[in-house]
Amino acid sequence: MKVKNEVSHGHRALMDIPMVVMAIGVIGLLWRTISARVSHPYDLEWKEGGMLAHGARVAEGLPLYASPSTDFIPFIYPPLYPWVLGGLSGMGLELGYPLGRMISVAGVVLAALALVLAVRREGGSLALGFGGAALFLSTYDASGAFFDLVRNDGLQIGLLAMGLLSIRSGWLRAGGLLLTAAFLTKHTAALYGVPALWWLYHHHGAAAAKRFCLYSVLPALGFTAWLSIASDGLFLTYVLDVPRSHPFIFERFIWTAPKEMVMALPYTAVVVVAVAMMVKRAKSEGARFWLVQGALAVLLSAVMRGHHGGYVNVLIPAFWVCALWAALAIQRIRLRWPSLGVALCTSTLVAWQLWAGQWRPTTYAPTDADVAAGDAVVEQLRAIDGPVLAPWQPWMPVAAGKAPSIALIALWDLDHVGGPLHEEVGVIAKAMSEGHWGAVLTARGNFKHGLRTHYKRTQFDRPKGRALYPKTGWKVRPHALWLPLKSGK
Repeated sequence: MKVKNEVSHGHRALMDIPMVVMAIGVIGLLWRTISARVSHPYDLEWKEGGMLAHGARVAEGLPLYASPSTDFIPFIYPPLYPWVLGGLSGMGLELGYPLGRMISVAGVVLAALALVLAVRREGGSLALGFGGAALFLSTYDASGAFFDLVRNDGLQIGLLAMGLLSIRSGWLRAGGLLLTAAFLTKHTAALYGVPALWWLYHHHGAAAAKRFCLYSVLPALGFTAWLSIASDGLFLTYVLDVPRSHPFIFERFIWTAPKEMVMALPYTAVVVVAVAMMVKRAKSEGARFWLVQGALAVLLSAVMRGHHGGYVNVLIPAFWVCALWAALAIQRIRLRWPSLGVALCTSTLVAWQLWAGQWRPTTYAPTDADVAAGDAVVEQLRAIDGPVLAPWQPWMPVAAGKAPSIALIALWDLDHVGGPLHEEVGVIAKAMSEGHWGAVLTARGNFKHGLRTHYKRTQFDRPKGRALYPKTGWKVRPHALWLPLKSGK
């Protein structure tokens, strides 16, 4: 009987070969894509430079949450990603695109590892966990190629995934602190503590729930209080009050986001739905945990997609959950029908989904022409006397030996009638009227605030062809250079 079981186990492992081979292929594809991007010296996505400017503020010991000024306007995010970015640069690492991108990559690797461990925790095989992690990584294209950008998404999903895994595994101190760190990266992560608290109380009693609060709620409240006091209340103004003044696009919430979630992993989504209809009710504590946390991730991702300006990167937590649900659904099927045929069919299904999720690395890879065009713009900025306002490319002045620029999206976030800091945006128009900037670098877009009144377009050798366009997000590049009118001096 022992030999028979060993042979059966070996045969089942063989059935997972299609899934494992394709998982390795997806990891190779992702590595090939990222390795061609990580050292690129210019924006791969238009908000990267603004996040680097946040890291520079931290490195210089300047506050992140300050009143809008000609030097800096913060994004509407919590501070952990800039803290890590600025902190690492203070340890001797160069503050720039490669450092910021590697932080994000490290977070995505943590998220993939957490998914493997979560599947193992629920009784799935290592191969199935590996396949589930590959499903998540295969959503690189569907998530807008944000896994390796100087943005906080990669770090947040790593901290959130590891935090949820820790809570599920009973490591409440680690889980609470990791969830707090995820909250400090993107504040919506705080909401994952609510179902975690319910689940702990329901399955492990009041003592476990209190212990979780000790290491999650208290640190989060402590950081919030400290950041609010240190910023004279501006921390909460930026991360809560400013977003509340933005429009909400209901169609993207109710229709676009769910469609994008399903189409990211359509074949395995069918399996998840089929198992949900078959089981109808989650009985085990593990199933209940991942069900409620996953439902919250899907809901929050849809809400953030509906928020004005919400891009597909906000769906990354939902993609992680959909990949986990797929692996757990397949594990359920294999337990219900423990035959080699079912094992092979489910392995092939995952392999098929991974194959369908492929992308072309050249779509997202920068070229020598991109670098040459960026260098040419930098040389023109280097000749400018004084600071340069480059709202579409806020880190480009740094390459020219100047201070970072304010970021356009940060300005736009405040420039909503009725918003808490709308009136303070006037500081930009005032500086424009005074000819504060030695030049203004714009893209193909309208920048108001008195630009055309107080500045004039000058000769500018702008990029040609497709050179220097970002590889994801809004495709904007330098288009015109403006100098102050003599009367503005």
